Amino acid sequence: MKKRVLAILVVLVAAVSALAAVDVSLVVGGQGTYGELTIENSASFKFNIDAEVDLDFERGHGMLIGATLSMNEIDVSIGYAYQTDISSNVDFILGAGVVLGLNPAVGLDFFVTADFDVYVTQDMFIRLGTGFITDLGQIGDSYCKNPSFVIPLPSIGFGWDF
Repeated sequence: MKKRVLAILVVLVAAVSALAAVDVSLVVGGQGTYGELTIENSASFKFNIDAEVDLDFERGHGMLIGATLSMNEIDVSIGYAYQTDISSNVDFILGAGVVLGLNPAVGLDFFVTADFDVYVTQDMFIRLGTGFITDLGQIGDSYCKNPSFVIPLPSIGFGWDF
């Protein structure tokens, strides 16, 4: 399942890039990359890694497509992204959209992110940012019973422009 979703994302990015004049950025790390240690009856460790593709169509307007992978879960996100230059080597990206959790039960979240891309070379950058996530719960009987509001810790990611 995870391989199919990632293959679909890669094909989607390649198709959009081929059909339009699109600036494409790939970021590994970021909002969804973290480790979590839980100690209750037994200790468990959970590690997530986040990958995101940013598509800039025209004048800073575009979309972002992301996937967060962990041991037995996958979340797919899609949203609008606005990008603007802060200086010659720093960009600001504001994103908003939805996250679809493809865990054993399907979940729905909304997110807003604010990121700074600091360019190390012409095509490589470090992304620093944060945002917030509203967790609306699982789609089904328990949908929206206990919504939560999460502010993730500041994140760091590494990216490349294509």
